[in-house]
Amino acid sequence: MKNTILSAMIFGIIQINVHATISTAQASSLKMVNEDLVLDQSLAVEWARDANLVKTLCDAKHPLWQSFEPEAVILGTGRSQTNICQQDGRMNWHEAKAWISHLNRHEFLGYSNWRLPRTKQSDSSCSYRFEKEHSQEYFSFGHGCKNSELSHLSHNSLGSPANKGKECRQDCLAKTGPFRNLSDSMYWSGTEISFDSSLVGVFDIGNNWQDAESKTSDLLYVWPVRSL
Repeated sequence: MKNTILSAMIFGIIQINVHATISTAQASSLKMVNEDLVLDQSLAVEWARDANLVKTLCDAKHPLWQSFEPEAVILGTGRSQTNICQQDGRMNWHEAKAWISHLNRHEFLGYSNWRLPRTKQSDSSCSYRFEKEHSQEYFSFGHGCKNSELSHLSHNSLGSPANKGKECRQDCLAKTGPFRNLSDSMYWSGTEISFDSSLVGVFDIGNNWQDAESKTSDLLYVWPVRSL
């Protein structure tokens, strides 16, 4: 997504044995827990191995997806299961939150503490920082961010370039580690922007870009994570 809200403000695999090492470069951080779960030791979190779980379960007509009712989500888009699947599993934020709650109710992979990733709102590693006028409230965005969960996963754990002011579309998604179905687009976080609750932090792994998007008008990818 090229035209993001905060930028407008500023600019006008093969299964691996349990806990086996993913690669030499990633040995200190990412480890397989099982076929469907990846541990990031540096953050003490576990990620769903499938970075587009919605699309995978939808295509498979999995009972977990078929029992989800997106049309009933308050402030959702009103789309059906089929509509969402046809749009590559992307959801608005309210649908994403409802989907995470659905995973927890059904104890996906045996756990009920799934959530959306967290975004660090003031992050000096980012290339830009937006301040609400006279508020001392900040949101950090742009290239080079390393301290939110998705940006940390991309740059610290997967080793993608994190140069400030530079895209990395030719390099970022070349390093997907053990994950499946990483998308060259933005993923939701669960972090609402402190000075504007209509906006939520997001991260584009394929473009080395952190930003904020509207909860209702944008359709982004959903990647479940859980804290240990």
